[in-house]
Amino acid sequence: MKEFLKTNTVTHNLMSFTGFKSILIFTLLLDGPKTYAQLQEALQNHEYLRENISIDTLRVYFNSLKEIGCDIQKTTKKGVTTFSIASHPFELKIDDKQAKSIIKIYQAIAKSIEVSDLLSLQTFFEKMSEYVTNEKLKKDLKCISPLNGIDPKLIKDLTYYAQHNAEITVDYKSANSGNKNITINVDRLAIYNGKPYVYGVNSEKMDYSSFLISKIDKIVNINFGAKTLNLPDIIVKYEYFKEPKEVIELLSCEKILEEYENKYVIELISKSKFEIMQRILYHNYKCKVLSPETIRTEVISTLKKMKEGYIAE
Repeated sequence: MKEFLKTNTVTHNLMSFTGFKSILIFTLLLDGPKTYAQLQEALQNHEYLRENISIDTLRVYFNSLKEIGCDIQKTTKKGVTTFSIASHPFELKIDDKQAKSIIKIYQAIAKSIEVSDLLSLQTFFEKMSEYVTNEKLKKDLKCISPLNGIDPKLIKDLTYYAQHNAEITVDYKSANSGNKNITINVDRLAIYNGKPYVYGVNSEKMDYSSFLISKIDKIVNINFGAKTLNLPDIIVKYEYFKEPKEVIELLSCEKILEEYENKYVIELISKSKFEIMQRILYHNYKCKVLSPETIRTEVISTLKKMKEGYIAE
C-alpha cells in the first residue's frame, strides 16, 4: 500500500496473482462461454500478466472458483471445448424498499446527465439486472431508461455528429406525413419529458427544431463539411403562478429571475420556438408570457384556436 500511495502505480509487488487471475477468468466467463485458447490469449495480452498458462493451471483457477460456489461447466461440440459459468453465489439480493430507492435515484439522475452518459448508465443497469434476484426490479432496470428500445449505435452516432456539428439526413417517421427525409445540422441530444430528442437546425425550414430519436429509422447521409447554421437565441420571460409550497422543476435552459409568495418570474433561453411553445403550453393556466411580444402573441393565437376548436364541437 505504501508503494502504491508513493508511486500511484500497480506493480507485481502489489498483486495476489492467483486471486487476480481467478477474478479475471470469472469475469471472462461471465461474458459468455470461452475456449481454452481464448482464455489463454486474454491472460497473455493482459497488461499486468502477460502469462502463458497451461490447461492444468487453468483447472487450478476453475477449482478455486468452484470452492467459492461457482458452477463451471465444460461443453464440447464438434471437437471444440468451451467453459462457462452456469451459476454463481454473487447475486444481488434487494428487497422491495431498496428497489424503489434504486429506481427513484435512477430517475433523478436520468434527468440531469448527458445522453451519452445515460447510455453508459443503461448498459450498467442492464448488466446489474442479470444478478438481481428481485424479479420486479430486474424487469424495471431493463426498461426504465428513456433510451430503452433505441439502437445504442444510433445514440453513439448522433452524439458523435453533434460533437462535430455534422449535417445529417435521416429517414424520419413523421406523425403527419409519414416517412420522409429530413436534413439536420446536429447540435445536441437531450431528454425532454422522458423522451430522447436530437436538436439542430432543419436546413429546409431554417428553424431550430427537435426530433424524436425513436422516430429515426436510419441515417441516410452524413456531411462533416457543411457550414454550421447558427440561429440566434430566443429569450423569453414568463410568470409561473405556483401552488403553496410548490417548487417548480426547471429545464436546463431556464432560471428563476424573481420569486414571490405566489409566483416565479422565469427566463427561458432557446433557439427553438417549437420548444418554447411546448414549454409554455405545458404549464397551462399557471403560465403568463411577459416577453417578447412575438411569443406572447403566438401563445394567445394558439390558445384562441384551441378555444375555437372546443366551441365548434
